[in-house]
Amino acid sequence: MRQIESLYVAEFGDVDGFGFRNGGVVILETNRVFGGDSGYFYLGDYSVFGDRFAASVQITKHNPSWTNAFGDAAQRFDIRVLGTIGDEIITATMERLDRPGFSLPLRLVRKARLP
Repeated sequence: MRQIESLYVAEFGDVDGFGFRNGGVVILETNRVFGGDSGYFYLGDYSVFGDRFAASVQITKHNPSWTNAFGDAAQRFDIRVLGTIGDEIITATMERLDRPGFSLPLRLVRKARLP
């Protein structure tokens, strides 16, 4: 299994299609996902299969005025993340489980390895 336990900056595409925007930070540690941004926090788990990455993450709102990358103001939703692990970047897509087929690109850019 590849060593991916690190702090990442999350960058994701949005419904407006203007490329990637900074989405916050994500920590991958012992098959768990922790993170957040200015409007939501993220909790979940992940698995690694060779160079493939998969995660299930619950996204929960903490800022009442924030709109998420999917273009709505949902209080809570779940995503499935599927991607490929590179040297310093995990390139993936994130799909809303309550809106099957609605997915956006996602990049996790490593900033610091965990001790």
